[in-house]
Formats: sequence, C-alpha cells, structure tokens
Amino acid sequence: MPVFRKMLPTEMALYEEHLLRLSRADRYARFAGTVSDDVIKQHCRSLDWRRTIAIGGFVQGELRAAVVLCTDRLLWPDQAELAVSVEGGLQGQRVGTTLVRRALTIARNRSIHTVHMLVQAENTRMRALSNRFGGRMRLEEGEISVTFDLAPPNQFSLGLEALEDGAGAVSAVLDRIQAAIPDRAAA
Repeated sequence: MPVFRKMLPTEMALYEEHLLRLSRADRYARFAGTVSDDVIKQHCRSLDWRRTIAIGGFVQGELRAAVVLCTDRLLWPDQAELAVSVEGGLQGQRVGTTLVRRALTIARNRSIHTVHMLVQAENTRMRALSNRFGGRMRLEEGEISVTFDLAPPNQFSLGLEALEDGAGAVSAVLDRIQAAIPDRAAA
C-alpha cells in the first residue's frame, strides 16, 4: 500500500521522474494530449510552488502517483485546478481516490470554493472518481470539465488534514526503514 504525504518543493525531481514513467496512454490522460519528455521536464520546471500543493503516493520511497492542486489567488481567489497521475501498477487500487479526497480537503481548508479538473471523455475511472466526490461534469470539445463545489472548512476537515499530515510523515519514515532492511526471504 502506498504512503501518502504532501510533497516538498525539493522533491520536484521525484515528480518529474514519476511523470516520465507514465505510459503513453497515461501521459495522454494526465496532460490531455500527447506530450514529449521535454514538455514534461519544462512543465516540472515551471511549477510555482507558492501556489501549488502536491500530494504523492510513494511505494518504498519512490513516487508512483501524485495529485497537484494549483491556485492563483489573483486570477481566481477562491478556485483551484486539480491534476492526477497514477502509474499503471497502482491503477484500480483506489490510489487516485485517496489522492483526490486529500486534495479536496486541503483545498477546502484553504477556503477554496471550487476545484476544476479536465478529464478525457474515454477515461471512465476518472469520471467515476469525479462522480464519487460530487463533481459536476460538462462535455467540452471531447473533454469533460469537472467542477467540485466545496463546503467551508470546519473543525473536522482541519483535523483530518492535520491527522493525515502526521500519519504521512510517520508512514514515510517507516517505509524508508522497511526498504533499508534486507529481504530475508531472498537469503
């Protein structure tokens, strides 16, 4: 099971490596089109961490899934955009569900009222995930625009984020310790 935690700006190389590992179909779904390695590298270099929150799904210290929540308080003061990427080996295991739920909680706790996400029309998993969280879908030129309307923060949502931050930090330490222990079954 992956370890989920917020990512630091210093972990951008991990995010770039994760995106570069995506299959052609998964890249198409994530970027709404075919993109080269150079486009992914430029995308990662251009992320503004002052307005971006990333949550990663790590397996033995390697980033294998991510959700990126981008805001721009000047252009859309109470809105954000969400993008999800999950490597093939983790798809269908509710990893995307966990990432999106956490991202929506974080957005809610920052007084974001509306979160937007683009989904390819043929991406049935992301459409189902959007439905699960009450996303309103609208078809626009072959893509589905998803809008999530969020409630104001409350003590539960703030406590949930704090709890998940702490659990993510502890799980990350335990995951690294476990990865460092030699596999006795192989001996």
